[in-house]
Amino acid sequence: MVKILLDWTKIPGPLQVVQELRQAGHEAYLAGGCVRDLLLGLSPVDHDIATSATADQVRGLFKRTIPVKPELGVTMVLWGEERLEVTTFRSEGAYLDGRRPSNVGPADAKLDVQRRDFTINGLLMDPETGEVHDHVGGLDDLRNGILRCIRDPRERFQEDHLRILRAVRFAVRFGLQFDPQTWEAMVDLSSKTSGLSGERIHEELSKMEAQGSFAKSVELLIDAGVIRALCEPLHQRLEGDSSRRNLIEIFKTPIPRQPGMWVTLLGLPLCSWWDHPQTFGPIASLHSAQTELLQRLRCSRSEIDAANLIWTRWPLCWETPPPPPSHQAFLVRDKSWLVLADALKRFQQVFPSPWSPSDHFQGLSERIPKTLPALGMEFQKAGIAVGPKLGQAIREADRLNLDEGAPLDEYLVSKVAETILDRT
Repeated sequence: MVKILLDWTKIPGPLQVVQELRQAGHEAYLAGGCVRDLLLGLSPVDHDIATSATADQVRGLFKRTIPVKPELGVTMVLWGEERLEVTTFRSEGAYLDGRRPSNVGPADAKLDVQRRDFTINGLLMDPETGEVHDHVGGLDDLRNGILRCIRDPRERFQEDHLRILRAVRFAVRFGLQFDPQTWEAMVDLSSKTSGLSGERIHEELSKMEAQGSFAKSVELLIDAGVIRALCEPLHQRLEGDSSRRNLIEIFKTPIPRQPGMWVTLLGLPLCSWWDHPQTFGPIASLHSAQTELLQRLRCSRSEIDAANLIWTRWPLCWETPPPPPSHQAFLVRDKSWLVLADALKRFQQVFPSPWSPSDHFQGLSERIPKTLPALGMEFQKAGIAVGPKLGQAIREADRLNLDEGAPLDEYLVSKVAETILDRT
């Protein structure tokens, strides 16, 4: 019997909630990912509890609870500052919508774990003794580095198609190899992921980005057929060896937590400049599939703005010799500048060149103020009314300051105002 000896003094909630349930006559164990993480020497983010108590009994036993999914027997117990998800043992009927069981029934602990996705997530632990209960072979699979579905993998993936993406995330995060039958079922059923909601796909891809090598995750998503189901034009672009290789190399450095970073990079192969990324040119047009990808993934406004900036303005970054600073100030002042800066650094690593726009723009960002000069009141006092000409005056003052080093003082305001007014 495998045991995990833990000191519960710092996080007493899981042990105490299990004890409360047992004292009331119910079975209760820690379950799922927290047991897996403890066996791997990791600190669980959440501690989930599986119990024979019904949701009504859980709510009657604890003073502070929140019904999460009452139809599935899931209740959140608020214990001090901790939030613990307590779920009633259950069996499940057929999944008719690729996400939820059509009905649930009673079960004991051994039957309850049979409904879970992967063996490594089907372990139970007694927090009082530290004993791990394994009814699905999860301990052996953890030791051997195997990701395996519980029971028939085709059934598991048919029940919830998101499990195909979850399989990729767990395999990469924990460095596991796929059980052959599990991988075969993933490939065969990957087209089903096209029916998943954009929000669920986005959340899962964001977890991949945060929890492991996103480069490896993308490779597996391509090989399994998930990218094809998500965006056929992107899959077609990645069928070329160089295109796939370059995208994976771009992903290989750790991705910073900048809004829009992973979705921006994922859509790069659809850019018109992708085959010649170091060539100066005009503003690029968006591929229709890029717009559809952003919509499909239900991306946030900040993610959309970041993606559109890089996908369309990228060719402007490669002008040599560089134009006057005022011509490129809008790029480093853009709210998505940090995403662009990271993309430039990645390209410099993957496609080394004598001249680095990454260094050039980093220098610009350090010299150029983040906003246009606040000279509106000064120009109005100089006789320029609120309207288009006021904007012209501020931009001209900004140009003189950035390109010629002119101080933003009364003399500059007077000089610019006189020029603008003489044009009228």
